Order: sequence, then C-alpha cells, then structure tokens
Amino acid sequence: MRKHIVATTVIALLLASSIGHSALSQDVVESQSVYEYVVESASATVEDLSTQIISAAEERGWKLLARNAAGTTAECSYGAEVLSIYKPDYAQELLSINRKTAPFAVVDRINIFEDGNGRHIAIVNPHGVNRTVLMDDVTYTTLSEVHLGELRDIIVSGTGEKASLRPFGQTRKRGHIGKTMGVMAGGNFVDKIQDKAVLKNQSISDVASAVRSGMSDTGSKWGLHLVYELDIPEYDLVIFGSSGEAMEEKSFSIVKAGADKSRKNLACAGLAYAAAYPIEVVVTKTEGSTVSVQFVDAMYRMKMYFEDAGKMAFMKNMRMPGSLADELSDQIESGLTKMHVANPL
Repeated sequence: MRKHIVATTVIALLLASSIGHSALSQDVVESQSVYEYVVESASATVEDLSTQIISAAEERGWKLLARNAAGTTAECSYGAEVLSIYKPDYAQELLSINRKTAPFAVVDRINIFEDGNGRHIAIVNPHGVNRTVLMDDVTYTTLSEVHLGELRDIIVSGTGEKASLRPFGQTRKRGHIGKTMGVMAGGNFVDKIQDKAVLKNQSISDVASAVRSGMSDTGSKWGLHLVYELDIPEYDLVIFGSSGEAMEEKSFSIVKAGADKSRKNLACAGLAYAAAYPIEVVVTKTEGSTVSVQFVDAMYRMKMYFEDAGKMAFMKNMRMPGSLADELSDQIESGLTKMHVANPL
C-alpha cells in the first residue's frame, strides 16, 4: 500500500505541474481559496460533463458516492449537478493523520453548473478543507496539493476542456476560522464537532442503520434527506451526506456571487457554491463500545463554505444554521427511536 501511495504521489505531482500550477509555490502555502474553477465556459452540457468526469474518476480508482441535482429557485433557468466522490487511499491517509477530524474531509465534491456565462466545473479546494480540518498543520501541504492535482486532471483530461484554475470564494491565509464580529462560530475545528448521540454497548452497524433510517425521511422545512453513505470499516466509521433543495436554494440566494465582483450581475450566481453540500454526518466508534453520531456546528460549517457572503448576510440569516441543525438532529433522533436505540443525550 505505501509503495502505491508514493507512486501515485509522484505521478500526481507531475500532472499538477503539467496543467500549469506549481505544486509547492509560496502562494499555495500562504493563501488558498475555498473553491476553484477548474474549467470555465465548457462546450458540453452539464449532464455530459458529469458523465465524463464520473468515468474518468472511476478509471483512476475513485468511487462515486452521489450525483445530486442542486436546488434552485423557480426563477432560475439554470441548473447544477454535484458529484460526491472519494479516493480510498487518500481517505486512509487522512484518517491516519487525525482519526477524529478527518472524516469531515475525505469526500470531494465537484460542481458542474450553468450561469449567464455558460457552463463551468468547480471544486472545493482540498487545501482549504484540510488546513481547517487538520488545524493548520502544514506538514500535510504536499498531500493536499497532490490531491488537488489529481482532481484537476480527472476533470480536464476526462472532459477534454481547457483548464482555467481560477480561485473563488473566501480566501484565507490560515485554516483557522475566527469569530464573526467577535461572537459567532469561530475556533478550532476539533472543538466544533458536536456529538448528537452517544450510545454505549451498541454496534456501529446498528447505530448506522438507525441513522440511515432517520435521514431517509425528508425534513419538513429544509428538505434534508440522505444523499450518500460511505462505510470505512477499517476505522469503525460510517459517513452520511445530507442535503435538501430548500436549504440549497436559500444558501445560494444569500451568497450570490460572494466576493467575485465579476459575477455579481449574473442570474443564479450562487450556483457556483453548490459544492458546499452535502453536509457530513459521522457515525464513529469513539472509545471501547461507545458509538457517537456527530456533525459540525452548523454556523461554523456555513462559515467554512460561505464566509465571503459577508458579515451582514450572516447576521440577517443567523437563525438558519440552528434551524438546519435542529432538522438534522430530529432526523437522527427519530431514526434511533424507530430502531429502538437509546440515546442518553
């Protein structure tokens, strides 16, 4: 396994360089955006681009978890598809670094969407995610850059489109996310992982079955529902992805073009941010026979992916994250109750 990872690393570094990006530039170390346009103004349709990317990813040993149409308002004539994919070797490596926080970084999301400027392909930049999730441990900058190079190559070589590699979203010099106006949702990532259920003397498979059952029912306000499931038994870990059209519609209408002023007059500009979702729910064995159900503080997660919406946007919509968390918590609790799994919290 180690020889395979090393060989993959060397190949991916060469691929990253071949499409015009230095793997270890000072800019990469010091400042990264949350998202990146890998391709802008593509020639193919959203559906064809998605299919091509899936094929290219699977040929390289990646796994498709979900192909999810993003929610849009009735007034928006454009669409988006989000691909949730993961690379098993990469997931194992992240989990070996930080067993507690890494489950929230192992799934990659690719957004294929339309706007007034055409069709585009964007990704969540693994640099930004890893710096936040691994709490600014720069030891793993190379790992993130190699993975970014592989994502880019899957998209560019898989679709045959020209690479643009343009960053967008919030640009951060650190992974650490501070508090908004000194009060809202800042701190170390590890402290933002919330236990929504802690169950003793239960098997992880029974708890995961209960959570799956609860998340399969569509939420009444935000439409949250199960989008994918990823089982990693070597780490006693199951990761679920949840999203909902109403949540997506609201999020995209709030962020609009974010900090990208070149797109501020475009209709449905917020679709560029569709890869912020699904939300991760983690079922994990924490110690002994204890199994925990966890997700990240909802406001903090919003800040991870939408902070360039601006302080006022967060202040005007500060009830939304709590409402989302309540809906997700209710689904989890409902599933545990239906499956007769007691939650002492």
